Amino acid sequence: MKLAAEGAFPGILAPKPRERAKATVIAVADAQEASRWLVRRLRAVGYEVSGPVSAPPVPSEIESLLLAALGDSDLVVVAGGLGPGSAPTLRAVASALGRQLVENEEARQLVEEYYYMLTGVPHSVPEEARALYMLPEHSIVLRNSRGPSPGVLLDEGDKYVICLPGDAAEASSVVEDEADPYIRGLLGVGLSATVHLLTRTWDQGLLERAAESISEADPSVFAEVRRMFYSREGLGVTLTVFAREPEELSSKLARAVRIAEEELARRGIEFVRKGLEEL
Repeated sequence: MKLAAEGAFPGILAPKPRERAKATVIAVADAQEASRWLVRRLRAVGYEVSGPVSAPPVPSEIESLLLAALGDSDLVVVAGGLGPGSAPTLRAVASALGRQLVENEEARQLVEEYYYMLTGVPHSVPEEARALYMLPEHSIVLRNSRGPSPGVLLDEGDKYVICLPGDAAEASSVVEDEADPYIRGLLGVGLSATVHLLTRTWDQGLLERAAESISEADPSVFAEVRRMFYSREGLGVTLTVFAREPEELSSKLARAVRIAEEELARRGIEFVRKGLEEL
C-alpha cells in the first residue's frame, strides 16, 4: 500500500481536492500506445477522461486542442511531440499559456546526464537536444529515467498541464515515478494497493488483451502487463486500485482480483496471486 500524505510532497497538494475531476489526453504523432495507457490509468484514479485526441506534431494544432481541453478539464496530459530535434508540444504549451520558452537548468542537467551515460563524455549534449530543456516559464521538471526527454508539469491556476514523452515505457515511468502525486492530489486519492497475478504463459499479446478487458470491465482497476514481475513460468499481470479511504481500497482490490481471475480463467490462463510482501 502506498500513501501520498499531505506535506510529503511540498507544494503539490495545494489545490483543494475535488470530488470529481475531468482529464483530457492528447496524443501527438505516434504516441497512441502511451495515450491509451494514460487513459486507463487516469480512469482508475477516478477522472472522467476524454480522449485520446490525436494531434499532428504541429504547434498550432496542438495549441488549439490544448486550449479547447483546458476549457472543461482539470488536467490535460499531452503525450508525444517531445523529443531530440523537435519539441512542438513545448512550443504549443508555452503559446497556449502565454509563457516564454526559457532554458531550464534542472532539465539541462538531466539531459546532460542522459547523454553522459550514453556516450561517457561529459557535457556531450548534441545541438538537437537543446529543445528538451527549453521549457515554458515556471515549469516543474519531471525526471525521465528511461530516455532523454524530461516530462514537464505546469500549474495553471487550479489546473495542471503535463507533457510526456511519446514512448510508452518512458511516459509510464515519468507518471509513476514523478507525476503520480500531482495527478492523485487533485482528487485527494491518497491510497493505492497492488496485487500481481503471475501467470504460466509468456504470450504477452494474450496477457495485454486480458489486461485491457479487465480495465474495461471495471475502469477503477488499472491492469497492465509488467515485464519486471515474472516467474520462471510466465509473465505477470499487475492490478492497482486507488482510493480515499481504507474501506474503499479494500473493496476495490477484492473486486479487482475477482474480475481478473475470472478473465484469466475465461482465457485459459493459469496464474498464482502475489502481494507486494511476497515478491
